[in-house]
Amino acid sequence: MLISLNWLKDYVDIPVDVSTLAERLTLAGNEVDGIHEQDVNFEGVVVAEVKSLRPLPGSTKNQIASVTTGSAVVDVVTGAWNLGVGDRVPYAVPGSRLNDRRIETKSFLGVASAGMLCSAIELGLGEDAAGILILDQGATLGQDLRQLYPRDTILALEIKSNRPDLLCHLGIAREVGAIFNLSLKEPKIPKARTKDAPELVRIEAPDGCRRFVGHLVAGITVAPSPPWMQARLRSAGVRPISNVVDITNYVMLEAGQPMHAFDYQKLKDGRVVVRRAREGEEIACLDGKARRLTSSDMVVADSERAQGVAGIIGGADSAVEQGTTEIFLEGATWEPRSIRRTASRLGLRTEASSRFEKGLSPALSLPAVDRAAALVAELAGGKSTKSTDVYSEPLKQPKIEVTAQRVERVLGLKIKPAEAAAILERLRFSVQHSDGALRTQPPDFRLDCTIPEDLVEEIGRVYGYDRVPSTLPGERTPVRDLYQSQDADEVAREVLAGRELDEAVTNSLVSSTGTSDIGMPAAPRSLVRIENPMAENRDALRRSLLPGLLEALAFNARQDQPGARLFELGWGFWKKTNNAVDEPRLLAIAIHIPSGAGDAAAAELRALQATVATVRNRLAVTSTDFRQAEAAGFHPGRSAEVLDAGEPIGIVGEVHPAALAEVDLPGRAVAAEVLFDRLTGGGRRAPQARPLPRFPGVRRDLTVVIRGKIASNDLVQVIRQLGGYTLRDISMLSEYQGPQLGAGARSLSFRLQYQADDRTLTNEEVSTVQQRIIDGLKQRFDAEVRS
Repeated sequence: MLISLNWLKDYVDIPVDVSTLAERLTLAGNEVDGIHEQDVNFEGVVVAEVKSLRPLPGSTKNQIASVTTGSAVVDVVTGAWNLGVGDRVPYAVPGSRLNDRRIETKSFLGVASAGMLCSAIELGLGEDAAGILILDQGATLGQDLRQLYPRDTILALEIKSNRPDLLCHLGIAREVGAIFNLSLKEPKIPKARTKDAPELVRIEAPDGCRRFVGHLVAGITVAPSPPWMQARLRSAGVRPISNVVDITNYVMLEAGQPMHAFDYQKLKDGRVVVRRAREGEEIACLDGKARRLTSSDMVVADSERAQGVAGIIGGADSAVEQGTTEIFLEGATWEPRSIRRTASRLGLRTEASSRFEKGLSPALSLPAVDRAAALVAELAGGKSTKSTDVYSEPLKQPKIEVTAQRVERVLGLKIKPAEAAAILERLRFSVQHSDGALRTQPPDFRLDCTIPEDLVEEIGRVYGYDRVPSTLPGERTPVRDLYQSQDADEVAREVLAGRELDEAVTNSLVSSTGTSDIGMPAAPRSLVRIENPMAENRDALRRSLLPGLLEALAFNARQDQPGARLFELGWGFWKKTNNAVDEPRLLAIAIHIPSGAGDAAAAELRALQATVATVRNRLAVTSTDFRQAEAAGFHPGRSAEVLDAGEPIGIVGEVHPAALAEVDLPGRAVAAEVLFDRLTGGGRRAPQARPLPRFPGVRRDLTVVIRGKIASNDLVQVIRQLGGYTLRDISMLSEYQGPQLGAGARSLSFRLQYQADDRTLTNEEVSTVQQRIIDGLKQRFDAEVRS
């Protein structure tokens, strides 16, 4: 939306410079995209009057115009033929300038032309190059044309879709008045005395037209509009056409209501019919194109054919033109979805449709038509004779109540009720104080305010969002309370899916005799029996999720889909000594290694251990410990307990070949099962932010050769104990067994990361700690250490 500052000043006294105005409008929610200084680029052009016209001897294209500036009469040769004796025109005197062009006296076929008469395009005042610009008869002879077309500042605003009332100068003036607490100078609209003529309009599709206002104006003379109106239209990006058409555009840009003027003599039977278009009906539009309509399109028609596409564009057959003496001015309120649908289908978006499709208030129609009729009487000499207003369901604005406590809770600051009421009143809301609350009713032109939060928004944006302190609005909720237990499920699923695991859902009902005994050590060995099972092989409740996952791996392998990687989050059923049943939440993972290679199984087992630790770490439970252990269904020496504060909460390891044979699964498999709530800390631990390290770390590698059944995790625990607080991270790089090491020997490689919070560690400090670790490993495990 383009807003002329000169035009805006007619309605409100602006107390600040244009940059401050743009900033305050933007802070109030009316974003100013740009500021453009508009200035005419000519000098020495004055107002002149045509005294006589005669042909240029020897030419069929040019004529000689004798013009006067009030102090002198000169002859000017012109190629334009739209002139008439008595017309007032722009005259560029010898020595004047048009852009970079100097105007001098020239000779045409022996006749001297003192300067030139100018068209709109030559002056930079429009696109019309076909003829000379005809000025208002009230323009003073000899007056500098720059006084008729003064310098202006144009604001380009981005108006939000819920505020069509701001798509006009009066709407922005109301905003400026509310922001700076200024009074508004609205144009005075004289009420025309007309005969009520309901027969002028018939609405056959009331679902598409909420209100239709019309004025019949007779005795008009179509001519150019005055320069001041042309200048304002051009400042808003609208091309002047004629006084009648310009008036309808002017009122739209002033008050926000699109309008249209029909040549009343061209309307069949002198009646307007508002209806749906007939399927396939065609209309010749004002832009010179013919368009085919559908039965869903709204049209303004006479008794025979469509004369305009409702809310979008008028028809050429009833257009106002030279010679029109009687017009029908209409201002309607159209159903926005219908206008949007038709404009989209036709690929035609106009100034009118862009307003109607946002939902204009029906309260705008009548004052807009009255204003246009008054301007027609002033500028085109017409007189309103008849009028009609079809308005079956008048607008009823809602009553909204808001309390000071609600304003404070939503905005995050306390605004006194009196100040909040004053802001709403400046925005034209009616306000009443009642029991500490504000009972309000929006103005008729606002359809976007229906609930208390809308009022709070209005108060906040005019009060100034930049004045709101930097605090969280509304009720305060501790961060830790935002992490609910159900969130842990999604975090776990996210981590496991990222490790290329697919979620499975297995049956909670199992066979009491044919179910594998695999499970975590903490689970009871006996199953919970069902007294009345629906199937003989489903007569008990599962104590572990692992048997179901292993059966799923075997089923996939039988379907030529080996290598399945599955996890499940579900409930287990543990029988207690008092015949009660405990229902722990379990997380189980099972991975098939179809190759059966030991190295592949070992690599997958380490990855599985890291996956379990990652789930725990993502839920802000950072300490994950493992301890070598044996469990039913797991391979001895290749399994470990998952610990929480030293207490076992699960198992991870390679599945025993006997358990694989029970489900007929070839190759190898690794699996894990944990108590989910113990693993994730209930999902209620809030993550703690830590600053990035200020000082660099030091990395050292360590290779240890051990003999016998020593768990690598035991080495890690000793390294962590001896490393002290500067040892930040330990990761295992590789494990090797081979003939070079001898029978029963393994080579384990670790990477150690050292770092301090308060300084950069020296090589001597790191070497001292590293040597302490080496000595400890040698003493504890009789290891051969290669640092």
